[in-house]
Amino acid sequence: MRIGFNTKYQSFLADLNRLSSEINASQLKISSGKKFLRPSDDPPSAVITLNYKQGISVIERYGKAIDEGLAFLRAQESTLGQVEDLIARAKTLAINSVNATNDVNARQAIAKEVDSIVSTLLSLANSQLGEKYIFSGDKTTGFEEGTKPFMLVKETLPNGQVIERVMYNGSVEQASIGYDKDMKLTLGETGQKTFMETGVFETLLALKRTLQADNNIDYQKEQYYIQSFIGKLDEIFNAISGYRGEVGAKISHLETKKDLYEDFKQTIQKNLAEAESADLAELATKLQSLSIAYDAALKSVAMVSDLSLAKYL
Repeated sequence: MRIGFNTKYQSFLADLNRLSSEINASQLKISSGKKFLRPSDDPPSAVITLNYKQGISVIERYGKAIDEGLAFLRAQESTLGQVEDLIARAKTLAINSVNATNDVNARQAIAKEVDSIVSTLLSLANSQLGEKYIFSGDKTTGFEEGTKPFMLVKETLPNGQVIERVMYNGSVEQASIGYDKDMKLTLGETGQKTFMETGVFETLLALKRTLQADNNIDYQKEQYYIQSFIGKLDEIFNAISGYRGEVGAKISHLETKKDLYEDFKQTIQKNLAEAESADLAELATKLQSLSIAYDAALKSVAMVSDLSLAKYL
């Protein structure tokens, strides 16, 4: 069967286009340093790199959760340290108030400082990290305007006496983060346990009321009350210290987990680079061969296109 001139010419052009595409692809691979430009170029390697990228994405997601958890816990740990200082100061004031040489003015001054401690403690209990309250359990946001997790309320009794107490509007469920597959870590204790169940506000307010009353009629009874407050403040201090220690342990755990994730991520990134990286020497050799073939094909097309019947008439 005789092959026509037009068929040969079209075949040459097809070869030129193919070689041109391969040269272009090789140049792009060299410039990008990638083994393949499209998944279809190397399906097995494409699947491997996709798995690596998904793994990195998961690690980064957990890493972000860990960073947020660490910030939350560090804020709690720092705040609890300040709470310890306030409780220690309140205990010192209570011990000083037992001194019989304190006159009514001195005792009122102590009561005023205890009141200041209550206000500062209330502010610390309502501490925020960004827009999130750190001692309101898993209800870190969503409070109505004018409402906070801890609020001081005053009630007037029938006899005219004003009683102060602190209300907790947060959640009794602990806040938590997901930092691994099917694994969660609670972020410290709730405000209910840390401040309400320890009785810190109740004790300080009772101490203030006792000092303000300046009960000269039954001095021994007053001394008994203050001594009991001193003992209670010791218990509260120990409880807060315990909660602070638990927060510190969780910080340490998350820091260790974060370091492990960073090491794992670096390993996956190294494997990904190896799976994606092209062999530049091999590509350069292939590009040179393609260029030679392209030049030869181009010359062939030129020769064929120069064959004209008119030239031989």
